[in-house]
Amino acid sequence: MFFILSKILGFLFMPMSWIVIALVASFFIKKYSKKLRLAALIILLFFGNSFILNEVKLLWEVPVTLDQNLDHYKYGVVLGGYAYYSPENDRITFAKSGDRLFQGLRLLKTDYVDQLILSGGSGYMLFPELKESLYVGSYLEAIDVSSDAVILESESRNTHENALNTFEILKSLGAETKPIVLLTSAYHMRRAKACFEKVGLDVIPYSAESPSNKRLFTLDHLLLPSASALAEWNVLIHEWMGFISYILAGYV
Repeated sequence: MFFILSKILGFLFMPMSWIVIALVASFFIKKYSKKLRLAALIILLFFGNSFILNEVKLLWEVPVTLDQNLDHYKYGVVLGGYAYYSPENDRITFAKSGDRLFQGLRLLKTDYVDQLILSGGSGYMLFPELKESLYVGSYLEAIDVSSDAVILESESRNTHENALNTFEILKSLGAETKPIVLLTSAYHMRRAKACFEKVGLDVIPYSAESPSNKRLFTLDHLLLPSASALAEWNVLIHEWMGFISYILAGYV
């Protein structure tokens, strides 16, 4: 139920949804048509502003951990939500958040971690059989990443379940008290780290997916609306909703 509700509410809390709703409503509510269109314009200018977005990301995202500050660890945990499988094409497509996996592979190949735990089941309501870590595991095997270096956890549907199921795997290996490197996107790290610490794991955060940038004061960055900025706001707001709901549910 929690999984389904999060999918539905996600749509309602997207800035683009607010813009569309305001514009559509302006054609039917004549009395407030000008105010509704003005509201749509203000939402577009605010949430489409790259400078404002970057300032918020600077405040929210967990900074990158430099490799020079790492020790050697037995396990790195890569959280799912970065790959999509197309049965028609029999091919995996990686999203921007695929950086989670690729940073994990780099840590594996440079001997910062001995094994990667790929934690991620199905993120689809209609296709529960499409389990991310399983098809990513097949992909890695096809490109000659040793199966001995990868542990697959394919039942998790959200960050809370990532933490619970990873803990059970580590407990079965007698490693639940050892520090782990946690790999997820910078915007997601606060919630992920809190979830993993809640179940008793010692976490070394390793943020991926190009965190916030240095401040730019160029004209386009300061004034021109950006479609990519709108899209990133969707991700941030969804994450904040998730964090608040996890606090209320006692998951963090």
